Amino acid sequence: MSAATYYLFYVIELLSYVGSYIWFLYAMPREIESRGWIRFSIWGIFAVLCTVIPSLWYNDGITMTVITMFYIVICWLFYHRSRTWLLYSLIYGMANYGAQVIGIYLTVYVSQKFGFYQQMLSYYTLVLAKMICMFSVTYLMRLVVQKRMVKDQKELHIRGMILVPLFSMILVYLYCVSGEKFFLEYGFWGIILCVILLLIINIYCLYIWYDLAENRELKHRVELMKQQNELTHQYYEDMEKNYNRSRRIIHDIRNHLNMLEQSVKLDNSEYFEDVHGMLNSLGLKFYSDNRMLNMILNDKLKKLEPGQAECNMGGINIDFLTDMDVTTIFANLLDNAIEAGENKKDFWLKIRGEQIQDFTVVKIWNPCSESYAPGYSKKPGHEGIGLENVRRAVEKYHGALNIETKDGKFSVTTVFPGE
Repeated sequence: MSAATYYLFYVIELLSYVGSYIWFLYAMPREIESRGWIRFSIWGIFAVLCTVIPSLWYNDGITMTVITMFYIVICWLFYHRSRTWLLYSLIYGMANYGAQVIGIYLTVYVSQKFGFYQQMLSYYTLVLAKMICMFSVTYLMRLVVQKRMVKDQKELHIRGMILVPLFSMILVYLYCVSGEKFFLEYGFWGIILCVILLLIINIYCLYIWYDLAENRELKHRVELMKQQNELTHQYYEDMEKNYNRSRRIIHDIRNHLNMLEQSVKLDNSEYFEDVHGMLNSLGLKFYSDNRMLNMILNDKLKKLEPGQAECNMGGINIDFLTDMDVTTIFANLLDNAIEAGENKKDFWLKIRGEQIQDFTVVKIWNPCSESYAPGYSKKPGHEGIGLENVRRAVEKYHGALNIETKDGKFSVTTVFPGE
């Protein structure tokens, strides 16, 4: 084998090795901006390390550790600064090393099977086998990351997860060090099987991390929903107390006005009628027998212009709902509807309650545009929480929530079965 050919294949192997690492990092868009020449220089240093370190120590353990650590530093400084990617990079470093081990033993197997005893032909096979294994593992890892990528969860402890790829690297290294003994006792396929099982365990580790992160995020969202429900319910409780206090004051003022009106005996009592009208406007309108629902409807509908809202609850009975759930369901649904009509003069809102046999039905509908996503709050960090709250509360009573957008109208219907 000529020196030129040897160095050519060595360069191809080196480029494949570095290229597989770069390809994995681009499984997701970069989170950190940096100049192209800086990244190019860093990968040049990485390629030099991949060339120099093996020739300095002739120790796979040292080579694997240094290269993996330098790769993690590159990822952290120039691509993805998160603990999730720290775990991904460590697992990929182990997987890439395992893929090379598989490639080496495949070369040994093929050379023995087909009689490739010439050095040149064996080296061709080695480079090809390592390239196939590395890029296959990289492709698989990219799929896992793209499908199971999660936000960084600071509350989750990553230390336990890091031990899995670290111990896996140690085991692969021990397989390589034992070399002939392990090969003679378990054979070629024994080594391949052990490395493949370690790769599967590490990839499964990513799935566990994903599930833990998802559960943590779900728990956080549930806490947010609970907090939002409690704050909303407390708001209407306070509002009812304030209304009861003001109602007593209004009642006393009206009595005083009646006495004044009778005492002065004016022929033209328009002044007193205006004052009475003003006092009446301060009171609550009657929409429903349910006190909490009545408070909510008064609070929400006063945000609309006169004539924009039409409400007919039809005497339905929703006393089987707790005050908290009444707040959760109707406050959120009305918020969504009114949010859709912000700054729109031609907006209208209809609310209708019906008792159909044993079912209690409440329907809310209003015009909506294609850009409006019903059920999703515009508040940062609360996207979609309102609708999730409503659905959970309705399903608690074995009810159904139906949402429909048709012909420029958005309608939501809640159906509760009879007790």
